[in-house]
Formats: sequence, structure tokens, C-alpha cells
Amino acid sequence: MNLAGLKPKNQNILVTRYQTAGQIAGAILRAIKESEPSAEILAPHFRNRDKMKSAKLIFLFSKKMIPYKKESGNNQTARTLPRILAEAPAIGGDCKHYAILSASLCKALGIPAKVRLISQDFNDRTPTHIYCVAKIKGEDVIIDGVLKSFNNEARYNYKYDLKV
Repeated sequence: MNLAGLKPKNQNILVTRYQTAGQIAGAILRAIKESEPSAEILAPHFRNRDKMKSAKLIFLFSKKMIPYKKESGNNQTARTLPRILAEAPAIGGDCKHYAILSASLCKALGIPAKVRLISQDFNDRTPTHIYCVAKIKGEDVIIDGVLKSFNNEARYNYKYDLKV
């Protein structure tokens, strides 16, 4: 796959020094929106008559291209698709970056998608994980590059869905 047409602007989307979950979610939605032109360029590589296969290709691509590396709690970034792909070999990415990549590509393929923020802590509703949820044939399909398998969902106690 030729990624030459995807040139990152190398601009940071500054959230704040100590970000809230809402600020991070807003930055992620902005990064997805700003990734639209690049996602349109990449989308043909994932297009399949069977949208489930397209979703699985997105999952496999994210797993292969972005080594997982959790960001520190006080330095959370939301990067556009070109920047994620350009920086992935050197600095990797975390759930936010997988969600941006997956949601951007789903949107470019005409697959309805949302991002799901979850909390796994019974005593705290504050989200600590995010991933893409595609809607295919009326069913939620999980695209979470952090997990080992496609269409598998992490256990959670609280969830918040944001339409992209």
C-alpha cells in the first residue's frame, strides 16, 4: 500500500495539560473530521462488498501498522490519520489512535460508526478506553486494535457512545 499521498501536517491538537475525558473525546472527534481527506485516499484498499470483511481489514491494518504504546495520563494526544501512520513506527499509538484510524476509514467507506468510551471501574464512570463501533447489518461490530481479536469487546461497567 502506497502511503506517499498522506502527508501529516505535524500539528499537535492541544487539549490541556491535564485533560478531562470530555476534552480528549472532543479532540478525537476533531482528529477524525480532519482525517477525512486522507481516509478517502486509503479507503479503496479496504473496500469490499462484504462490509464485515472491510471492518476486519481495518482491524488487521491497525494491528499491523500501529505498535501499541500507552500514553501517559498527562500527555494524551489526538492525531490525524496521516500523522498516526507517519509516527507509528517510532512512537506507536494507543486506543485513541486506533479509534481515530478505524472510525475515519469506516466513515470513508460509508460504514456508519461511532466511538465508544468505556470505564471498567465499577466505582468511577470516567472513561479510560475508547474504540470504534461500526454498524453493519444492524449489528454493532467492534474494531478495537488494543484487543487480540476482531469484533471482541472489552468488559465495561459504563459506556458512552459518540457518533462520528
